[in-house]
Amino acid sequence: MRRFLLSAALVAACGVASAQKLTYYPWTSNGYLQAITCSQNGQFIGGEDMPGQAFIANMKTGEIKYFASEHIGEDTGDNDACVNSVNDEGVGFGYFEGHAAKFDFNTGEYTKLSDESSLVKSATSDAALAFGVTYDKGYNQFPCFWNAEGTKSSLPTFSDEVLGYETMGYKVMQASADGSTVVGAAIDNFSTYPMVIWHRNNDGQTYSLNVASRRFFDGSFTLTGFQKYDKVTAEAVSANGKWVALSIHDKATDEDGYAPLYGQVIARYDVEADTLGLIECPDASPELFYNANGIANDGTIIASTEDQNTYATKAFICPARSSKAIAMSEAFPEIKELQTMDANELNQPCAISGDGRYIVGYGYVDYDDKNLCLGSYVIDTKSSTTGVENVAEGEESSKVVASYDIEGKKISNPTNNRLVINRLANGKSVKRIVK
Repeated sequence: MRRFLLSAALVAACGVASAQKLTYYPWTSNGYLQAITCSQNGQFIGGEDMPGQAFIANMKTGEIKYFASEHIGEDTGDNDACVNSVNDEGVGFGYFEGHAAKFDFNTGEYTKLSDESSLVKSATSDAALAFGVTYDKGYNQFPCFWNAEGTKSSLPTFSDEVLGYETMGYKVMQASADGSTVVGAAIDNFSTYPMVIWHRNNDGQTYSLNVASRRFFDGSFTLTGFQKYDKVTAEAVSANGKWVALSIHDKATDEDGYAPLYGQVIARYDVEADTLGLIECPDASPELFYNANGIANDGTIIASTEDQNTYATKAFICPARSSKAIAMSEAFPEIKELQTMDANELNQPCAISGDGRYIVGYGYVDYDDKNLCLGSYVIDTKSSTTGVENVAEGEESSKVVASYDIEGKKISNPTNNRLVINRLANGKSVKRIVK
């Protein structure tokens, strides 16, 4: 009986075991895709390609829709496009020919939201609100949002006198899933982009501005303020609006007051508690910059490093409730392609779903024996399969490659009225009764 109970536990484990899976969009279709956003359910990815086309791809079917200017490739100014946000229904937002735009995967059509020079950076999960900026002729940015009818409303800003430093406007980075919290930055003269947050008011329609970086960011020209950092940049907000992922830099310098003692690292900001927690970053140095890229509802941060000498980019992750970043290839050792992209010196994670399950990005992959190309990917961190896969598995993935009895012993000819465990080609384990 004891032996049977242990085997039954093994069967149960086979039914619930999960690992991580990386799925590439086939680069044979387009080796220039840069996936920068994904839907919360991991089905759709969006972004741009190097020639300047916007795209949305369905990772389940492999179908892709491009949105391209007829003037792409011409020296005519704003002739490119990009999808910066996409939801579970394949509705995306970004820009097209220098104008804020909405993209629909299902119809393959786009709609410009504004006649002004503008773009959308983020949208709510129901596509009811889109957040971005407009530009004037001097390229000053003005934060705003559009509703479902295309009506634009401005987000509030403060004057330079209130901020304490000169600016050229404000920019929007990302909004929470319901649009109640919007993170962005003041555009200062040193391009450090100090964090600001817009909170939706009780009327459900207007917003108030909070300069959340004020306690941490020294915006003085001489860096003689009491604040510790000369850069506090909000890169992303979690879908639930609780967490902000930051790129941050300590203003401390050497004894001559010139060379920085520290490189750029990442931090986690708690919106509700107004607290900032630094993340311990391996090999942090003035030559290695860490950039925060996304944050999940539990505070898990995805990030990348950029070597200032070689420009090599590698992927990192800081799990929830942890204060230490680790290489993504270390966190997911069974996904060998993460190691390959790191070795190829480009592995750029870009976004993470609210539940932390899906991570989207792109990196250099081996096109052939001599050439590299871009490979856009989605990592499923809670997959029941393992390894690296392409979009369409086909029938081959469901083939039985091995069978085991209730005690875990491999069998070749299952007998009638017997419970067996079939191992499939895609790595899944399935229980069935042989009759």
